[in-house]
Amino acid sequence: MSTSRLIEPNIELEESHKTFLEEFRQRGERVHPWVVAEPYDHFSDYIAMLNDASRGSGLSPNFVAHSTFWLVDADNEIVAISNLRHELNDFLLTYGGHVGYGVRPSVWRRGYATEVLRQTLLMAKERGINRVRVTCAKDNLGSAKTILRNGGKLDDEVFMPEHGEVICRYWIAL
Repeated sequence: MSTSRLIEPNIELEESHKTFLEEFRQRGERVHPWVVAEPYDHFSDYIAMLNDASRGSGLSPNFVAHSTFWLVDADNEIVAISNLRHELNDFLLTYGGHVGYGVRPSVWRRGYATEVLRQTLLMAKERGINRVRVTCAKDNLGSAKTILRNGGKLDDEVFMPEHGEVICRYWIAL
């Protein structure tokens, strides 16, 4: 993990991105973060959409500018993906927070979640975000531990009827 690094999405890692997504689907797991499963006809279109989103261009209504990052290992394989929202709207304040992240299922429990969140928090600080909201489902103990390892302080818990689950909401001071 010491050789893992956070990079911007690029066309060269198309196959790694496809296998990342496929691992979630094969296990019947919900894909995290959401942006990983955005549909596209050509991978170059997907990369362009991610680049546009980071500039706040071409966003769907109620979306904010957001940057996607890939955590790659020494073999240049995507092991985790994060999505940093540049600001919070009401929905993100309640449910999504500033940062969403996901780890390739085949490498769960190897510290990549902690690392991708740590490095994404550095990117948030570079953007001038000094207080980061991160959320997770109450029953997602691994994510809760990841948030706490990165300095998260539990703010509150809220039941989200539209999702049928309790969401824990944390703040991380940078």
